[in-house]
Amino acid sequence: MYTKLFLVENNSVYNGAMVIRTNRTLLTRREAARLLGISERRVSALNASGQLESVAVGSSALFTEDSVRRQSRWRGTDGRPYSPGMAFGALYMLSGLDASWLSRQQRYRLKGYLERMDAENLVRLTRRRATMVEYWCRDSNLGKVADLVRSSAATGVLADSFQLAATDVVEGYIITDALDDAVRRCRLKQGMMPIRVRLRAVDMLPAGEGPMPLAVCAADLAESNDPRERRAGLETLQQLIDDYRRKEHQE
Repeated sequence: MYTKLFLVENNSVYNGAMVIRTNRTLLTRREAARLLGISERRVSALNASGQLESVAVGSSALFTEDSVRRQSRWRGTDGRPYSPGMAFGALYMLSGLDASWLSRQQRYRLKGYLERMDAENLVRLTRRRATMVEYWCRDSNLGKVADLVRSSAATGVLADSFQLAATDVVEGYIITDALDDAVRRCRLKQGMMPIRVRLRAVDMLPAGEGPMPLAVCAADLAESNDPRERRAGLETLQQLIDDYRRKEHQE
């Protein structure tokens, strides 16, 4: 049974004698392990690698249900996920862009993989390209956040590309070394609702300006817990895969 957290006031949640500033559903390490069907030690490893989102509580942690459920979709799947460089390479190639950071051999291998891959499998294999963290943000600071990231998913005008309604959520990619400064400058708060910002931190971000390539945006949406966003992301990715194959066969 999930840890029961009750919102009292000012976004403070009480769990016994403990006060946690969040109104999101949180799970203990044991509950997360049970939901994922793995050991508690493995839950800690997933958290350390950024694949689970947690809220610090003293010397321990509670895990957001959203991140645990996202991770549960990959349970029992075969094949090792790509490295960030290979993941971005696959998504850039599908977007018709050159993955110049890859070797000739790596690009050749990716071409072979894309010939026999579907959208669901691609999302699974590219999921470790970034560490996603969600934040609350004041309205007045949303523009500052947007200026610090390369927008992705269905942020702003990108929503039209996926036939989704535009929202005021800012989502984008940022270099890991710049994350703490962005959080401080924009006064972002983790573990509070509503979620206004989703940052995907990466150690290596391919050079470029403006929004992330279409396949990257689609992969972000395909990882969403929102059924409409997930469907839109998967449909776009599958179309990009089909177009890529047709183009390769024509050449």
